[in-house]
Amino acid sequence: MAVQRPAAAPRGLEGVVATTTAISSVEDGKLQYRGYRIEELAGKAEYEEVAYLLLNGDLPNKEQLRDFKAELTKHRTLSPFLREILRQMSESGTAMDVLRTVVSASAVEDPGEGDNSHEAEYRKSIRLTAKLPTILATYIRRRRGEQPVPPDQTLTHAANFARMAGLDEAHPKSAEILNTCFILQAEHGLNASTFAARITAATLADMHAAVTAALGALKGPLHGGATDGTMKMLDEIGGVDRVAAFVERGFATKYKFPGFGHRVYVTTDPRAKFLRAFAQELSKGANAKNMPPYFEIQERLVEEVNKRRQFPVNVDYYAATTYTYLGIPADLGTSIFAIGRMAGWCAHIMEQHGDNRLIRPESEYTGPTGKRWVPLAER
Repeated sequence: MAVQRPAAAPRGLEGVVATTTAISSVEDGKLQYRGYRIEELAGKAEYEEVAYLLLNGDLPNKEQLRDFKAELTKHRTLSPFLREILRQMSESGTAMDVLRTVVSASAVEDPGEGDNSHEAEYRKSIRLTAKLPTILATYIRRRRGEQPVPPDQTLTHAANFARMAGLDEAHPKSAEILNTCFILQAEHGLNASTFAARITAATLADMHAAVTAALGALKGPLHGGATDGTMKMLDEIGGVDRVAAFVERGFATKYKFPGFGHRVYVTTDPRAKFLRAFAQELSKGANAKNMPPYFEIQERLVEEVNKRRQFPVNVDYYAATTYTYLGIPADLGTSIFAIGRMAGWCAHIMEQHGDNRLIRPESEYTGPTGKRWVPLAER
């Protein structure tokens, strides 16, 4: 009797439920972290509160938040070993290559290396969440030819990053805006980078290996690179009066508009409205005066695209202009995203290790069969 194999899954596993999770829920127009809708957190909470929520299951009280912040600030500083890697890579490496490499290298000096217990992984989560802003800010300073600025233990996660990266000098609201951006980007279900982290963790590889896998997946332009692509598109358009013709050509050539569309959000990405408000506000500021009318181009672009097809913009669309107005180069958008997402990745890795089963799906073979060996002289 022939063994009946399961039907082939849809391409990209779309619609396939691969695991269960208590960390977040992603539905069309709705995003929840541990039961809290994103509207309850963005613009209200500090990133540290949300990181605690993702790692522990609920929001902290005053004492818990104080202790959690103290742990984060204690681990912000980089060792001489990591600083030397950054010094050597920052001249020619991309931001995502640097983050992936330094995070991976940090495993060799982590006191919990080789320990996948919940307690050890929780401490690793704090160390990784604390260090990633310092790694990125050091890279940003070095590639500008400047000396790194050490962490300030008195500042919040977002404010400390803004200061270390020199963004607080560019705009007085940079820390406030980045705090909300980090919250909006902190977690998003079984996206490509989180799935990569869980697949890696399912082999019982350690947290640093799983986070490194996540950073590798995030680098891809179909996942985390839409901020850079959005700014390139806006620069190519150049003016509001050129939008209609650009969209016409785009649809005729099957152009993939960066920042448009999402695998889950069919009508609305609930994160986009927060970033749109930031982009609109910043477009009226002094930093925007010497730039093309990016926000106006974006608004007209949304209008023209939606005349032809209802295509919701995603979190990256207005993040691109928000970061640009804050003085953040477009190619750094994905690495900024990683700062927020670190706590979410770590929460998923701990959840995977807490109830583990190796993730090993089937594949449907589509190649030839029945071939026979032919000696080399006869080929």
